[in-house]
Parts: sequence; C-alpha cells; structure tokens
Amino acid sequence: MADFTKTPSYFNNKETFKKYLGQTSYYLALQDAVEKIIRITKPSKVLELGSATGATTIKLAKLFKNIKFTGVDMRSDVTAIATKEAEENKITNVDFSTADMCKIVGTKLDEDLVYLLYSYHHILDPIEKKINFLQDAYKNMKNKSFLCIAETFIPETATDLGDSEEILNLWRVRKEEGAASTFWKALASFEKSDLDLTHQIAEYSRENEYLAGELVAKRQDEYLIKRSWLADIGTRIGFKIIINEPVNALSDGVILFIKEQ
Repeated sequence: MADFTKTPSYFNNKETFKKYLGQTSYYLALQDAVEKIIRITKPSKVLELGSATGATTIKLAKLFKNIKFTGVDMRSDVTAIATKEAEENKITNVDFSTADMCKIVGTKLDEDLVYLLYSYHHILDPIEKKINFLQDAYKNMKNKSFLCIAETFIPETATDLGDSEEILNLWRVRKEEGAASTFWKALASFEKSDLDLTHQIAEYSRENEYLAGELVAKRQDEYLIKRSWLADIGTRIGFKIIINEPVNALSDGVILFIKEQ
C-alpha cells in the first residue's frame, strides 16, 4: 500500500486541500466536468473511488439530493474526515468507507456511475495493474453503467510514460497556473491586509505542484498515463467511449466509458 502522506498531496488534509488544490483552475475544471456527466447520465447511485477527504463527493451530494453517493478511499484517516464533514453538514445521501479501490472493482458493483478524480494514476506500476483494474471494473459493473476517469494525463507528445523532459515542461506551466488560480481565489476570501497570506498560498501551490511533476517524471508515487492509452485499453476490454475530451490545455481530461453488452 502506497503511503501518500509522503507525497506533496493536498488530499490528506481538509484545510490544506480547500486552500490549495481545491482552488486551482484544473481541479475545479475536473469537478465541473464530473458534475456535468452526472447531469447527462442521470444515475441513482454514484461511487467515487479515491474520494480522499470527500470534497467532490460531498459537493455533488449537496447538488443532487436524490442520488445516493458513496466515497471509498484506502486511508482511514481521510475517510474519517469525510464522514465527519458529511455529518456536520447534515448530508444524508452520502456514505464513506475505507477500502482499496482495486479490490472494490473486483466485487459486484450496483452503481450507475463510478468515477475517479485524480485517483486512477495512484494505481501502482507495473502498468498491468491499471489494466487489471479496468478489466475487473468491466466484469463487475452493471450493464449500461458508466465509468468516468478524470485525470491529469501525460502529454501525447511524450515518447514514453517516463519522458521527463515533456513532463517537466508541462509542470512548469501547471505550477504557474496553480499559483495564479489559487492567488485570485484566495484574494476574494481575504481582506486587503491579508495580501501577504494570499501570496503565500500562491507560492505554496507553485512549489508543491512542481514537486508533484518531478514525481510524475520519475514515476515515483505518481503513475500517470496518456489519455490515448486509457481510451485504447478501455475499448479493447469492451467499454464504449461516450466522452474523451480535454478540460484545459494543461493535459487534464475526462474519459467517460459505458459498459454495453
């Protein structure tokens, strides 16, 4: 089991997430995409795999009160945070549990929509483990149910999954976008006297986003893949692609599969 507390992940702490990654343009773009997918697929049950502190699941449960949401994460400390957050906000259409998502897809799934937001890449190398995940998901999902993977992907121009030059070039842009978007979000939340804090938040986002990029380039705790690879493997397994689109120019994108037999 990977220890994600040793990575510059924003997902281990609710307050850190809310200030930093949760305010970046690229995270909010993927969140918005998942919301739109729920509106077009009209599920009655939704499962998030890799739900962390529950930010996206709780946000969606607030929006769609007639849908039953479940969030799963392998870390008991973050599922405890998510459960407490839901209880404090009196959100009754969401539950959180602690489990390995790779094992969850090995069991029967009765949800209409399963989605992963920034979590598919945490399936460890070798790459066959990601293939096994998709195979298990296809086997155990209901017919006509949907699988949505919202991710940062390795640039298609990279020669391989560990092309450090292409990856680091991308993350040089991502760190500046992260800093800019968190700065302007933070500025709207503070008084003028807190401008120094606003700059600190932007700088923290810049530094940690680039650290994440270095891990991607080394394939150390961050195991990204190309969107074309995911689309190809998914269709070979049997899924049909409904959506395969970027959400920005920073290599974030969404693939929505449907299981049809």
